[in-house]
Amino acid sequence: MTQTYSRNARFMLLAGAALAAFAAPAVTIAQETEAADGAASLPTEIVVTARGREQRLQDVPVAVSVVSGAELERADLRSLQDVTARLPNVKINNGTNTDVLVVRGVGSGANVGFEQAVGTFVDGVYRGRSRATRAALFDLDRVEVLRGPQTTFFGHNAVAGALNIITRKPGNEFAANGSALYELEHGEYSFEAGVTVPLADTLSVRAAGRLSGMDGFVENVTLGRDGPRMRDAIGRVSVRFEPTSNFTSDLRVDMARLRSRDAFPGEIVGCPPPAVYGGVGLACGQLLGSATPESRFDYTASGRETYFNYDYTEAAWTNTLELGSTTLTSITAYFEHDNDAKIQLIPTPNVGFGGSGILPTRNLEEFEQFSQEIRLQSDTGNTIDWMVGGYYAHGKLEARNRTGFHFVPFVLIVPGLTTPLAPNTPVGGRPTMSQRDDVYSAFGSITWRATEALRLNLAARYSKVDKRANRTMTWGIIDGELGGPDGEAFTPFPQADQLAIGANRGVSMTDYPITNRTDDKFMPSVGIEYDLTGDIMAYATYSYGFKAGGYDASAQGGIYGPETVNAYELGLKGSMAGGLGTFSLALFRSDYSDLQETTIVFNGVGEAQRITAVTANAAGARVQGIELSGSIQAADWLRINADLGYLDATYTDFPNASCTILGTAQNPNCVQDMSGKRRGYAPEWTGTLSANVNVPLGDTLQLRIDPSLFFSSKYFMSATADPLLSQDGFAKVDLRVGVGPDNRSWELAVIARNLTDKATSSFIAPLPTSNGATIVYPDRPRSIALAASFKF
Repeated sequence: MTQTYSRNARFMLLAGAALAAFAAPAVTIAQETEAADGAASLPTEIVVTARGREQRLQDVPVAVSVVSGAELERADLRSLQDVTARLPNVKINNGTNTDVLVVRGVGSGANVGFEQAVGTFVDGVYRGRSRATRAALFDLDRVEVLRGPQTTFFGHNAVAGALNIITRKPGNEFAANGSALYELEHGEYSFEAGVTVPLADTLSVRAAGRLSGMDGFVENVTLGRDGPRMRDAIGRVSVRFEPTSNFTSDLRVDMARLRSRDAFPGEIVGCPPPAVYGGVGLACGQLLGSATPESRFDYTASGRETYFNYDYTEAAWTNTLELGSTTLTSITAYFEHDNDAKIQLIPTPNVGFGGSGILPTRNLEEFEQFSQEIRLQSDTGNTIDWMVGGYYAHGKLEARNRTGFHFVPFVLIVPGLTTPLAPNTPVGGRPTMSQRDDVYSAFGSITWRATEALRLNLAARYSKVDKRANRTMTWGIIDGELGGPDGEAFTPFPQADQLAIGANRGVSMTDYPITNRTDDKFMPSVGIEYDLTGDIMAYATYSYGFKAGGYDASAQGGIYGPETVNAYELGLKGSMAGGLGTFSLALFRSDYSDLQETTIVFNGVGEAQRITAVTANAAGARVQGIELSGSIQAADWLRINADLGYLDATYTDFPNASCTILGTAQNPNCVQDMSGKRRGYAPEWTGTLSANVNVPLGDTLQLRIDPSLFFSSKYFMSATADPLLSQDGFAKVDLRVGVGPDNRSWELAVIARNLTDKATSSFIAPLPTSNGATIVYPDRPRSIALAASFKF
């Protein structure tokens, strides 16, 4: 007889099995980093700041994965996407309009107006824009990936998780390090160096920089070159001033210039589509009739020029004053970035009326933020440990879009205009959005040590978010290249034509109906910790989270409300076998209300098809699962690691969601009930298995072999559960082989990623005007690089 279980029943069975496994004296494994001296033994002290103060990783009642700065350098991990690509229940992918940040199946959709549900913090400084994940990652002490809501210690928006990045600080002694990497197949290179110079007993300075780039891994047969072609430069200067034993001042300034040509090498897949989708369509017809009619996923593209330009500056000043048994900390920061991206929404080889592609779009985003945080906290180890603090931030966002409708004469799309148009007139639309916001927060926490083994944690944050926004929507004759300066030639249509086009295209031509909004919430959390033994700690937590509402930056110009979450987590952390093995187990459930979602919808067929970004609050979602990680020193020369995750992330109530591509092709006004269906970027199973092998070569040298296997089950890439917009399950193998002395003063290494050359995609989008075909943005194929490093 076949027995079936509901999702909740299956989750409880898996939870019971996991807990049962820990009841037996089995060897378990955890995410850890190597000892500072480079030996193979497990570290006894990994320090994190997951709760606003330094604590041992095994003492923190939060699911955290930690990657050390040394590991980042050895593996040549240069972005948050690289770091999280091998972590379970975490997805960070480069998108087109925005980037994707998802933890445990929850993130923010593709809308420039969204702050991110997964917050990024650098030395306590919040980066809320999705493109800020592109800010280069280098010269770090560590990266902490915190899963689940982190709204008390990290802010009101971190309802899904937080990426806590700690930079390397100047020391009291002279030190220098450097590395170089080159990969022949894709022309990748990286040169990085840093130096710490003590200027006095109380003052030291560190300067670090990196030049990196790549020629590309997707051949564009139309342009005759590979992409994405990246040329990046980043630098940082850090100053530490310690005039007395109880005062430390850290000042850091980061600047970067990131440039990528052919940055969005989308490959059209599925032309001609099956007949059930209604025919070939305009875009597929143009591709199939071109000199390069290829339509499959093979790292070959044929679209016109795209680019991605990103500049950012960040300054952070942290001052810490010890006042007896308390510490006062101030973090003052300024962050700004300027993003300019050109994308081909229909990446065919055809030339549009403006001399570029047939449906180009250019997204420009300027953002500035000033923030100030003040914390007063007690020392640790008392009967009662406490923390209180306040936070203020002022943000300024300017988002501008230019889209050219250059694939057919515009009079065929919108007939009856009063403005006479030649057949080849390049017409475009310009939605703009301007927003100012002020955030006010107060937070606090108390830890009560009721007994030697029992601790009670109480915490809360109150946040108030004021936003003021305005928008415009203009149609006119535009420079078809879209790639010139911001003031390129543009002649608006008369008002009557503007309104007619807006009605035809289904977009709003007016300002927001409400241009000021305020959201505020009180967000409590409570937790209990109990030391089962001297080496094993159990914990249970509840937290309430909140993410402010805001303004839709798309052409539709809507308003969305806040989203909230009630989150629960049970966990075990500990060590065994005298510290040779460590483990971490987390069982979690989070119930989200009014999730903020954006879905791209294509209504109609052919040249009259509408491209609509639907932004709304989904009624609700539940994410639940199990995460198990650990590490074991199996022998003097061998360490085995694993990080595994099971995730059940579904909508609980979303009755009026956008349809799949097939549903829309069959009914342009289609909606679907997503209740009970899986969320996007939420694979059921993910995990990493790895090993660290250290083989002595003579008296001082070591051969270091580090293999790893990452796997993921199938997942959707949209909020429509569309099988066309999904990534099949896969497994990828990485391998690093290095040789050098025991103290790692130098090392030569070979770094191989995706060794089996598994083809996967970072993002899949529908192909406009051709239902049933898609645009695939590929992940990198196999790469093998040579690397060298030194430090003293």
